[in-house]
Amino acid sequence: MTDIFTTKRLQLRQLHPSDADQVTDLVSDIDVARWLTRVPHPYTRKDADDFLRKIASDDMHFAVLRDGVLIGVISTAEQLGYWFGKPYWGQGFATEAGEAIVTEYFAREDADLISGYLVGNRGSARVLEKLGFVPTKVIDATPLSTGQTVPLQRMVLSKAAWEART
Repeated sequence: MTDIFTTKRLQLRQLHPSDADQVTDLVSDIDVARWLTRVPHPYTRKDADDFLRKIASDDMHFAVLRDGVLIGVISTAEQLGYWFGKPYWGQGFATEAGEAIVTEYFAREDADLISGYLVGNRGSARVLEKLGFVPTKVIDATPLSTGQTVPLQRMVLSKAAWEART
C-alpha cells in the first residue's frame, strides 16, 4: 500500500509512535470516544501507546494530517473505520480522507468494503452515505467508553458501486 496520500487539504501517512500525544489528546474527549466501539474512556497515553504498538506492522492505518497536524485516523484494516478530533468535525475531512483510502482499497481489492456507525452519529452516517455505502443490518454494540449497548448500523460498499460513482 502507498505510504503517503495527498488530497486537496490533507495528508495521510502511516502512524508513528510519536503520534501518541496527539492521538491521546483527540480521543480522550468523550464526545469522540463515545462513537467508537473499541476506545475506553478515559483514554490515556498508555492506551495510545498500546494502540500504536498493536498496529505498528499494519500498513492499513493512517494518520490524517491537516497542515502537518494530526486531526484523525482512518483505516481499512478490518473495515473502513475512522475518527477525527472534535475541532475537525463538520468540515468534510472524513469524506475527503475516505475517498482517498477507499480509492486505494479498491485499486488492490475486489472484496466489498464494510463499515458502520453507531446509530445517532449523524455525521458518520452522512460520510458513509456520501462515499456510497448502503445499509445492510443493525446489530448491537457496546462501546468501551460508555458500557451501554446501542444499535450499530452496518454498511457495505462494492467495488462496482464505487467505480460507478459519478
